[in-house]
Amino acid sequence: MYTEYKFIIEQPEIYREIFMAELSALGFEGFVETDEGFLAYTDNHILPDEVLAKYPIEYVYKTREVPEENWNASWEKQIKPLVIDEKIYIKTSFHPDKNYPLTVLIDPKMSFGTGHHETTWLMIKQLMDMQLQNKSLLDMGAGTGVLTIIARYYGAQPVYAVDNDKWAYNNMLENFEKNKVSDIKSFLGDAAILKKMIDFDIILANINRNILLADMSKYIEKLHQGGYLVMSGFYEQDAEIIKAEANKNGMVFEKEMSKNDWMSIRFKKI
Repeated sequence: MYTEYKFIIEQPEIYREIFMAELSALGFEGFVETDEGFLAYTDNHILPDEVLAKYPIEYVYKTREVPEENWNASWEKQIKPLVIDEKIYIKTSFHPDKNYPLTVLIDPKMSFGTGHHETTWLMIKQLMDMQLQNKSLLDMGAGTGVLTIIARYYGAQPVYAVDNDKWAYNNMLENFEKNKVSDIKSFLGDAAILKKMIDFDIILANINRNILLADMSKYIEKLHQGGYLVMSGFYEQDAEIIKAEANKNGMVFEKEMSKNDWMSIRFKKI
């Protein structure tokens, strides 16, 4: 039996994403956006008020018990297949096949990373703009593995994927197998694990502003000269502090993209 939390959040909409990220860290497994806010699901009795109270926004929530199959079906109905520039088709196992140059099968099972979120979309667009053939690549905070899979399909090799969440780690292993890219090297851990790895031509990091700022120097240490660091997970208002930290660590600005207040920036190691 699962508990459904019905969150009602009037404004601003940007806080929905922050709330969902915080709830995910608390152990919530699934989210369904609604006109009023969103639904969140967990199999543990959790009181999120302490975590969410730090945000200056009004919200209320109601709870009810639901069988697992009910909320899973509701969640599946909310996920739509995604087409990017008529080139990449991202679908789940319950979506129909379509004729696009690249099809990526992602079964996120209540995880982030289907490509719909602005930051994932931005990172995919960055990858489509880069030369990946025979480039060594690392995806930090890989989640479902969607970025890693696309990079591998576009010829990056060797490819490494890291996530510090055990559930996300297991999920990306499943998605790698479904997409026949089992040669991707996968690791459960955080930036500390980088010490044991090779150096890379490209490092992806779609996480959040605070972790990016804290770990950016570790990423850059593992980049070859002339290598690229591509980051997202932050808002446009945070771009200058991200750029300043990158510049301090010997990186030069290459390209930025934005969508609905979210941003992705690409830097090159000089």
